[in-house]
Amino acid sequence: MAEQHHVKIPAHYNIYSGNSGRELRIEFSIPSEEINHKTGLLLLVPGFGGNIDSRVYKKMRETFADQFNLIVIQCDYFGSSYMQSADSINFSNLATLEELLTSDEIKQVNANQSQLWSILSTKSAILPVKAKLNESINDFNDMGYMQAIDLITSIEIVKAIVKDNGYSFDEKRIIGYGHSHGAYLLHLSNCLSPHLFSYLIDNSAWIEPSYMKQNRILYQQVGMLTLAVEFEYLAKEIIDNKSYLNLENLYKNYNGSAQIISFQGDEDNLIDHIEKERIISSIPRAEFSLITKEKVDQIRFKSNNHGLDADFLELFSWALEMEKPLTLIEEIPLNYEVNIGSLHIEVNSSGGLPIFHFQESK
Repeated sequence: MAEQHHVKIPAHYNIYSGNSGRELRIEFSIPSEEINHKTGLLLLVPGFGGNIDSRVYKKMRETFADQFNLIVIQCDYFGSSYMQSADSINFSNLATLEELLTSDEIKQVNANQSQLWSILSTKSAILPVKAKLNESINDFNDMGYMQAIDLITSIEIVKAIVKDNGYSFDEKRIIGYGHSHGAYLLHLSNCLSPHLFSYLIDNSAWIEPSYMKQNRILYQQVGMLTLAVEFEYLAKEIIDNKSYLNLENLYKNYNGSAQIISFQGDEDNLIDHIEKERIISSIPRAEFSLITKEKVDQIRFKSNNHGLDADFLELFSWALEMEKPLTLIEEIPLNYEVNIGSLHIEVNSSGGLPIFHFQESK
């Protein structure tokens, strides 16, 4: 069975506040057979609702390491704790709440507040509520650059650990596999570090983070009651120029050589698949695969909606059959620059791990 390892390291400084002191948790699995010159690296990136402790991701780390001779990496990236279900909620509208209750039930709740949820759970209705997030500039779901920086850092730290332990591996084979927002973050990471990845597998990445403009709604069942939990993220306020996160703008000056395959459902309610295909088709070595109802095979894909109701293990195995080895991958320079519109990013790795400095020209 694949060996499981975990580390916590000092994380990249917060690009929004300038503060340091964060920790980055990284989990990685290595093949039970000794690492060799054919062993590649795989970064797994979950989206909303998935995380480093999700059962499916633990299984992928364990399975893929041995099955495909890969060092499988995952990190608890910046703000990911706010991408799960809500720990606490506020009622959006007390009048709506009271409409669900009889006068006797209101008296009962006024006498004993702990009775509220047991009463509500008997109601066959949809109740709108708001997630209580408690985000701050030091820790929030930025849906962008801080999250991508953590992903890049996790790869670089695992590479360094493996080398420090005297192993050689295939540095030309670094794969990223992501779902929804996780797939989008792989594109962002690919543009921030354009000579890092050899292959990106994108399941339903959006063109830009949807929850920058509209609120996320998560439906949760409490007995017979359905809660429509609304998440309003701080990133909407903090990030002024959201065009810097648009996939088309990210790839305008891209000079990397990663192979990209993008799977997208034609009934995805979050993504315009026609626009997505246009963007992906403009990227060198990228392929767009539209999943229609006719292509739903109930093996890899169980729908043609957002996320494709994909079997993550089956989809990865299939996508790996399409991998084309890179004959040449450029070495990542210690210092380089990335320009996205008027956003200028200087990257300095001379001290070991990459440090990203952001400056917006006026």
